[in-house]
Amino acid sequence: MLERLGAIALHLGTRSFLVGGPVRDMILGRASPDLDIAVEDKSHEFGAAVAKELGGRFVYHSRFLTGTVSFPQPQATNRKPQAPDSQNSQLVTRNSKLAHIDITQTRAETYERPAVLPTVRPASIVGDLGRRDFTINSMALELTPGSFGAFIDPFDGRADVTQRRVRVLHARSFIDDPTRIFRCVRFATRLGFGIERQTLALLRSAVEQRLPAFLTPERILYELRLICAEPLVLPMVKALLRERVLEAAWRWTPPSGFVNGMTKLARQAKSLGTVPGFRPADLLFIYWLSVLPVTDRFPIRKEERDAAEAVGGFAALKPKLKRKLRPSEVVQLLRSLPAPALHILAALESKTVSANIRAFLDSYSTVRIAATGADLRAAGLAPGPAFREILDKLLFARLDGKIRTVTEEHELLARLAERLGTRSEIAEPISVMPRARQKDA
Repeated sequence: MLERLGAIALHLGTRSFLVGGPVRDMILGRASPDLDIAVEDKSHEFGAAVAKELGGRFVYHSRFLTGTVSFPQPQATNRKPQAPDSQNSQLVTRNSKLAHIDITQTRAETYERPAVLPTVRPASIVGDLGRRDFTINSMALELTPGSFGAFIDPFDGRADVTQRRVRVLHARSFIDDPTRIFRCVRFATRLGFGIERQTLALLRSAVEQRLPAFLTPERILYELRLICAEPLVLPMVKALLRERVLEAAWRWTPPSGFVNGMTKLARQAKSLGTVPGFRPADLLFIYWLSVLPVTDRFPIRKEERDAAEAVGGFAALKPKLKRKLRPSEVVQLLRSLPAPALHILAALESKTVSANIRAFLDSYSTVRIAATGADLRAAGLAPGPAFREILDKLLFARLDGKIRTVTEEHELLARLAERLGTRSEIAEPISVMPRARQKDA
């Protein structure tokens, strides 16, 4: 794959390089799920050519001279795989775990003031490596045919990999881009590296000056999302708290129990349940949001905001769930809460509360009644608020086992319709036994 990418770049008249994390991971003997490729010129043409030849989709960002070629991931199927129709499709088949190729034009960056996005301009490969965050991410392997495999390491990154330490390239690194504080913690924890002494001093100085406060919520939340997706999320969270990074950003300190809650969620990540559109990492992120000083400036999805608010406001509802309840009572309490919030709360709460939530998720929320609005109209009722009340009474009766068949449901509907006179009459207790059983009683 790398040889082919080098050949594509040469055909366009430019040099190409494998850069950054994949080179570091190669030295460490780790698999890297993505490829980071830098070309000295024609990054847009290169990305388009790669996408066309390898069957991907190319998105380009002209302001930063960067782009991404994304590949569709194989889906489970019962059909027999078809034979590859070309050498290039064989490349993709052999690299089926490859999600995307990140492409950049070698460039230098200038920061007009701390924490703002940089101004970029074309540069050589050495100039490009000099703009990066840490020495362990500032190495390259040339891919150009004739020079394939040439190792470029102007900042002694390989020595830092060997000595297992994270080191910045220059003293202004955290000033120029305070998101590097988050990345420093993430890389050191993920790789099991130490933070080089001077780098740690610079990091703490940046925090002391509250440089993270200059970052937009979008950039901070992006880093928190990345941390939530890491296998070692807990030590990363603890390191951020220990270094007071979010306190510097938002004057935020974690509430009592936050770390214990994050610990419970992380340990149960694989058993949190399936929530359409949400990964376990997303649920960790929502829990974090539930205790952060969220404002309208936070660029989060409405579903995330609603779920975080439900988790944060659950204390008012919790006392009602601390005892064994009828299924209908549980449904009335929980049905308005978003599913992501319920999965989070089921993992966090005490045994009885959690049991009620899990019963709702696993059983009660799937119970349905046969009656519809059309049935209520057929029974002579006019559409209005009473419709919802009667449908709820039918649902609650089925949840609590007071009716078990469609016939019993229809009989209860008939009695409710017959007795309907005022809203107060609807609220009165109504026997749900079949008429013959009522007479025997």
